[in-house]
Amino acid sequence: MNKIAVIFIHGLKGNSDTWVNDSGESLQNLLCSSDADISNHCDFFEYNYFSEITEFMNGFVAKQSFNFMKKIPLLKFAGNKYKNKKVRTNKTISQLSSGLESEIRARFSNHKEIILIGHSMGGLVAKSLILSQLQTNNLQNIKAYISIATPHHGSLNALFLKFSNNKHAKELQPLNEQTMLLEKVWGKNKAKLPLSRYLVALDDEVVTPHCATPNGAEDTDIFMLNEEDHTSICKPDDINSTSFMLVKEIINDRLSRMLVKNTFEDNKKEKIESYTNSIFVIKLIIADVNKTLVDSSKTSFFKAEISSRVNKKHLEQLNSLYDKIEFIYQQEFYLFEKGKIDSSELVYKVHNIIKNDDSTVLQSALESISFLEKIGMLHQMANSIDKNIVWCNEDLPEVVNGKT
Repeated sequence: MNKIAVIFIHGLKGNSDTWVNDSGESLQNLLCSSDADISNHCDFFEYNYFSEITEFMNGFVAKQSFNFMKKIPLLKFAGNKYKNKKVRTNKTISQLSSGLESEIRARFSNHKEIILIGHSMGGLVAKSLILSQLQTNNLQNIKAYISIATPHHGSLNALFLKFSNNKHAKELQPLNEQTMLLEKVWGKNKAKLPLSRYLVALDDEVVTPHCATPNGAEDTDIFMLNEEDHTSICKPDDINSTSFMLVKEIINDRLSRMLVKNTFEDNKKEKIESYTNSIFVIKLIIADVNKTLVDSSKTSFFKAEISSRVNKKHLEQLNSLYDKIEFIYQQEFYLFEKGKIDSSELVYKVHNIIKNDDSTVLQSALESISFLEKIGMLHQMANSIDKNIVWCNEDLPEVVNGKT
């Protein structure tokens, strides 16, 4: 399914109203009404969970008590109020993240991408889910995480409930063992995390600004919002609100990547066939390279074309990869010139080195770049007369030179 799932997760004592502004318009509606691509290519879901400071009136004992009291004539009316009420209890952040994981598997297993948007404690629930999935090397297509006024270092306000048995209040206290462990593991996995953005309300008295960003977060991922408090930051007034613009930007970024991939993948066969007269293919044919290697080079070139467009904002990192790949080629071409290997062996060897160096020398934080894309990057460079990447010492035909 070519859609992105956008999941909202509220915080302590929150519900669907968390995302609704004073005009009665939700963040979801603002996003959909402002952008046709978001409306057409995103599915929205709110992960709502029970969260109350006191849960006695919702517990099993309370329910049984009312079942008894409804038999008393004078209390019958009051008892009927709770006749079919479900038993609800506060759950730990870890338990809530497990519940969220189940919702994702049940509802969005076919979605290519998932964006998690968590307000306050909801940001910790999302954070816990991401880390638990990283431990099993299965990130369930979670590609972006937006933290909104999330107490990464706890909330001083939770100290007022210090003597409460409320699970949420305990986990939100500064120096809470579970929250500190979550923060520690988050920092250790920094390189593996999905795209992350942290929105901080400067007028927040519930989660103060210095508590709303995790340790080690990049400055470019942190946004301090003036004249926003703990509740206003997640319910923007209109499309000109900074919080709205920052959320929309992340969704648009993910959408543009997905739509680029879709455009290429929909015409994969035709695009690969169209490479027959491309310069990088002609160079391979002139060198009498094995047909299987020519075909695999076309496929990797196709993948590199997608990846380079998806990551076009990260030009510096892309150029660094291109330089490393070109260096590998130059080292191996030296052996070819010495007559120790033929053209097919040269192509195969360079491909193999790139594959083996994928997670070491050529390791990159750029998204969607496996060894196949990196092999394709080599042929992207070869697809130019100016780049001296060839597989033999023969000159290119004049008709090819005429293209430049």
